[in-house]
Amino acid sequence: MSVLMKVKKKIVLLMLLPIVIGIVIYLYAESWMGRVKDEIDVSGNIEVTDVAVSFRISGWVEERLVDEGETVSAGQIIARLESTELAQEVLLYRAEVNAARAVFEELETGYRTEEIEEWEAVVRRTRVDLDRLAADYKRQERLYAEKIISTSEFDAAKADYDAEEARYREVNKRLVLFKKGPRKEKIDKARADLQRTRAALRLAKTRLGYTTIKSSISGIVLSKNVEPGEYVSPGTPVVIIGNLNDIWLRAYINETDLGRIKVGQKVHITTDTYPEKIYEGHVSFIASEAEFTPKNVQTKEERVKLVYRIKIVVYNPEMELKPGMPADGKILLKTE
Repeated sequence: MSVLMKVKKKIVLLMLLPIVIGIVIYLYAESWMGRVKDEIDVSGNIEVTDVAVSFRISGWVEERLVDEGETVSAGQIIARLESTELAQEVLLYRAEVNAARAVFEELETGYRTEEIEEWEAVVRRTRVDLDRLAADYKRQERLYAEKIISTSEFDAAKADYDAEEARYREVNKRLVLFKKGPRKEKIDKARADLQRTRAALRLAKTRLGYTTIKSSISGIVLSKNVEPGEYVSPGTPVVIIGNLNDIWLRAYINETDLGRIKVGQKVHITTDTYPEKIYEGHVSFIASEAEFTPKNVQTKEERVKLVYRIKIVVYNPEMELKPGMPADGKILLKTE
């Protein structure tokens, strides 16, 4: 009986052995697959790409049109500087352009027929006066030769004739120049003056435009740094705007997990604000150098550990996630 029982036990053990081996193999496989398909938990804070909006010129802030927490659109006016003097400069240079244009156009088109006719009439009148004085001078010359008039009377008649002759030559020369038109050098100078005043007007308009600043992105105002009435220099940030379309989770991983994480891996993100909602994301950056755990980690033991920074891009279509929000992520590892 004892021998029979021993035989039965051996048979049972032999029958159970494949089952046990199968269970062991199954559990090992499950354990291996579980490691491959495992999820790595990370935590961090939501961050965004931010833009500092500033003036390109100095001046007194007249108004700031947005406040912290407000949503702004690309192209929206953010603030203005006091611009009275610059506006006056634009008006001044515009008047100079108009004057320079009038001079240039007049020279380029030449003198009008009416102007030439006016000078021809002047020449004719001057010629008549010259002929009259010439006749008078000849008469005075004859009388002087006959010693009828004094030397002073003769000299006065000669002086009148010489002056009128010089005047006639001058007006006749002017008429010839009028008919020829303006000199090329004069036209070139007028053209240069017009170009100079136009350039000054463009610069004045540009500077006037610099008194208004607009947002280059759509996002949320993270901070305001300047109040109306303050004097600002070029580049002084007036507001900081965060781009909610370019949002990510900054997190850190241990060195033991470094080899398991790859750029492009999907991540599920949750927040305390919306605990029931899962946001999709993916790993976009893995640091190549280790660093100490950030100081905001609570325990001293954890702060001295070396970790690798990663960046997880988060899809935020409804603009719910805001910078500074704490968030948790589950990195979904790829299955071989």
